[in-house]
Amino acid sequence: MTDAEPKGVVVGVDGSEPSRRALDWAMTEAELRELPLYVVTAQPATPGYVVMAPGPHYQEDLERALTELRIRTEATVSEVNGEREHTFRGHTVIQVHAGTATEVLLGMSERHELVVVGSRGSGGFARLLLGSVSTAVVHHAACPVLVVRG
Repeated sequence: MTDAEPKGVVVGVDGSEPSRRALDWAMTEAELRELPLYVVTAQPATPGYVVMAPGPHYQEDLERALTELRIRTEATVSEVNGEREHTFRGHTVIQVHAGTATEVLLGMSERHELVVVGSRGSGGFARLLLGSVSTAVVHHAACPVLVVRG
């Protein structure tokens, strides 16, 4: 985000069902708050790969992975929006970052009004727990966090 970009609602999306639910909820929050929606996804850099294959090959592979991730994220946004009762017509910004989901979302939390994440509970006792990303974001975010559960 640059200084010129308005504050908004940030949602972490990885294509999973919990993140799709979070995206739907974030669309609603952005509409209610009349804020832009920042759909964020991340591709962790693999340090071991950099050591084994340094140089332009790593950069090309990372750029290709980020491009593919952007295409998948755009498709997810389109699919979720198509499944909604009321189509989201607000301003949507899709951002793909190199890094971990946790570090990207925490960084975004410093500049935005709300971060929305999904939780991957799998049943029984596990449903009482949050996933590692949602736990880290809840405990360390600089803005309010909404965790969407199944």
